[in-house]
Amino acid sequence: MSWTLIRLRWLALLFAFATPMLYAAELQRNIKVGILPYLSPQVLITLFAPVRDQLQQQTGIPVEVYTATDVRGIVKKSLHQDYDVLIMSAHLSRLLQKRAGYIPAIQFTNDLYGSVFVADNSNIVKLDDLRGKKLAVTDRAVLVNLAVFKALQQEHIHESDLIVRPSLNQNAALLSIAKGENDATIAAHFALDQMPEEQARRCREIFRTQTLPNMMISFSSRLTEKQRQAFTLALLNLPDTDAGAQFLKNSRFGGVRKVELSSMPELDKYLPETLKYLDL
Repeated sequence: MSWTLIRLRWLALLFAFATPMLYAAELQRNIKVGILPYLSPQVLITLFAPVRDQLQQQTGIPVEVYTATDVRGIVKKSLHQDYDVLIMSAHLSRLLQKRAGYIPAIQFTNDLYGSVFVADNSNIVKLDDLRGKKLAVTDRAVLVNLAVFKALQQEHIHESDLIVRPSLNQNAALLSIAKGENDATIAAHFALDQMPEEQARRCREIFRTQTLPNMMISFSSRLTEKQRQAFTLALLNLPDTDAGAQFLKNSRFGGVRKVELSSMPELDKYLPETLKYLDL
């Protein structure tokens, strides 16, 4: 192989790595990332640190990560495009695509399930055992809550048959059943995997819904197409880094892929109930 050809290949490789940084540098300010508050802020910030680091390293711009105390809070901010990047459940990604112009770009590849968890030493073994029990529930607009309540209705278990108790986030809800404050809770099936092992082993799963679409990463339409391309490339490269691969393994998200925008309307079936619970 000639030295000229080798040199051209190295230049092409260098350009491939440098281009995203040049495009993102046009932003001339920090990147703001908003994350759905399905876990506590501390757990979320720690969990998604590799995503933050990946964006920083491949764009050369500092990244600020934000969440909120509730789903309504972050959705309302997102409606004003307060964030450059959103990490949201699939149905909320669709809502913000339609209402605020966000552009879904990346989806985690593993399937999502809504699960019901109880304490490891609980005598609850099936859904019918939940009648008259205290069920910790996070924001009702969360996709796994919508799915599990639908499954309960199909089993002829109505909300009036339960003692529904609000919880700030899924790990708080899981901790509440481990402590005996509640009898059961609804959470994403991977929620236990995203908690400290000592806490996770005090809970067990008794029910799982059918497959649901996993979380998505969307970009503000205020970004230029070149900037969105740079961020997309950075996130698609996540599995190629040690920290990124470990994040995808630990979170049980599996991997990353581009969103098929043509499939987004399939999520519209969740929106009427979502809008009701978000009071929008």
